[in-house]
Amino acid sequence: MHYNPTEALERIDNDKGLLAMLISVFVKECPNYIGKLQSACDKQDLNALGDAAHNVKGASAAIGFEDCRKLAEELEVTCRQSGVKSIAHFESSTARLIAVLNQCETLLNDWAKKNRA
Repeated sequence: MHYNPTEALERIDNDKGLLAMLISVFVKECPNYIGKLQSACDKQDLNALGDAAHNVKGASAAIGFEDCRKLAEELEVTCRQSGVKSIAHFESSTARLIAVLNQCETLLNDWAKKNRA
């Protein structure tokens, strides 16, 4: 897992302080994202799982965390496909996304600390 915020910085006029603040918010929200993903998976609720993945996708895109965004997008798109009726197929995808969210705090906080204005 790596973090390259180049595109995110371009969108916010290279304001590293702002990106550091957004990263801080993302890291603080990770337990909520994880909880919603796990809860939806446990309840076998594909709509809620798709919604949770959508939220993670948007938040990770905002900070340029592409590894996480891609996983969340794949999970969301698959959840939204018609005809899918079993959540068992999504358990491994959900577990991978949760693992990334659990492991990202140090990676993202290190970048934020080095680049805080």
